[in-house]
Amino acid sequence: MKSAMIFFVFSFNRGPYLRNCVASLEHCAPDAEVVIFDDRSDDQDTVEALRRIGEKHRVVSSANLGGHRHGGLYSNMQSALEMVDGDRLICFIQDDTQLVRVLATEDYQFLADCFARKPDLGFISPSFIRGSQLRGGTLEVAHDSATNLFSVRNEKRSAGTYYSDIFLSTSGRLRARGWVFQRGEPANQARAKTTFSAMGYMRHPFVMWLPYGTAFRGKKKTLALRLAERARRCGFYPFEYMTDDQVRALKAQPLSELPVAERFLTTREPGLKKPWIYNPLQGSRILKHLNQAELLLNRLLKR
Repeated sequence: MKSAMIFFVFSFNRGPYLRNCVASLEHCAPDAEVVIFDDRSDDQDTVEALRRIGEKHRVVSSANLGGHRHGGLYSNMQSALEMVDGDRLICFIQDDTQLVRVLATEDYQFLADCFARKPDLGFISPSFIRGSQLRGGTLEVAHDSATNLFSVRNEKRSAGTYYSDIFLSTSGRLRARGWVFQRGEPANQARAKTTFSAMGYMRHPFVMWLPYGTAFRGKKKTLALRLAERARRCGFYPFEYMTDDQVRALKAQPLSELPVAERFLTTREPGLKKPWIYNPLQGSRILKHLNQAELLLNRLLKR
């Protein structure tokens, strides 16, 4: 019997994050199928995590897919889509995200109904809204009564209006529209804009990025990035799972309220400054400029 959904986790050199992500899947979606796409991790802690996870779940390495040494996120996403037989609910997440509440049968049915009721719907976001998105006012959204999803109205955003790297879809819907992943979120957003309607956001989401995460994914850090991570106390901060009362409160929210992560989620490490950040360079123009200058210098020196 096929599971209600396939979760694809995209991973590279972040063992603690990967273990936490998979543990959250086993806790919150125990009957779902889980597939890990690893981009040839060479960190020994991550290699060991993959070995242990592989005892229970399928692990696919880009080493077995041919091509470059590292397949890259979007090449791996395309390979994941192509391995799905038939029309299945699929959820693409990354190792620095976590499921935060238990999924029930009605959650899977709700998602299937959304795609059935809206033929031009390509992507649904299962993630909470970041508190930082509400800085300077409210986020402009539109409610869709047919699906009970909402969409974000901001054509200037490079991602999140029509597409996000963390998403729900159906393999049949993507194949029917000839979907092929492009290299980069902005490029995928541009393609989704011409292929599908606006991305739908769940009012009762179940996934979130871990806040204050480290930016290292096997690449050499700039001085600015190292300074920013130290200043922001970046580290590994998983979430507590939502209680039944918290889930009921989330589902009881009026349409005028948005599912903001800081209102409903609690990190296991107390005292993190809110709104949470997800990029160490966020909010510091000086460090951003320093980071860009160092990256440019490195490129020039390699010529």
